[in-house]
Amino acid sequence: MFPLGHPFANKNTKLFLAGKVAKRLLTEAQEAFPYEYSALLAGRGADITMHIPLRPIEPATHFYQWDGDSLVRALREISRADLEWLGVLHTHPHSPPVPSQADAAGWHYAQLSYWILSLQGIQPELRVYQWAEGAFQERSYLITGDR
Repeated sequence: MFPLGHPFANKNTKLFLAGKVAKRLLTEAQEAFPYEYSALLAGRGADITMHIPLRPIEPATHFYQWDGDSLVRALREISRADLEWLGVLHTHPHSPPVPSQADAAGWHYAQLSYWILSLQGIQPELRVYQWAEGAFQERSYLITGDR
């Protein structure tokens, strides 16, 4: 089975995103623009130290559907690295980093972190959410130096 983490082990857990991962995610998201971009996030506990880009079924500007083979390969890569799957990041190229109704309807991993990177404005904006009590709740995070 694939290693599924629990980044929100307690209610007040702050997540940590490695700076090198944050930089690569932003670069790859900007390269995908104007289309949505998505990646799996991996690490241990609340520390995200790796990402794996996912290939979409087809490029789109307002939704993202993972290619099944790409998802399985990414999960195997996380397992081989002896890490846990801690979350998912996707972009909103043309809207704020707020979960849409489609985001809520398509989210099936309540224990994982849900990151949205908006490329709508002059400055990219990143937010992270946890699914709790039937809705997305915004959570705090810190971009760290390379660990």
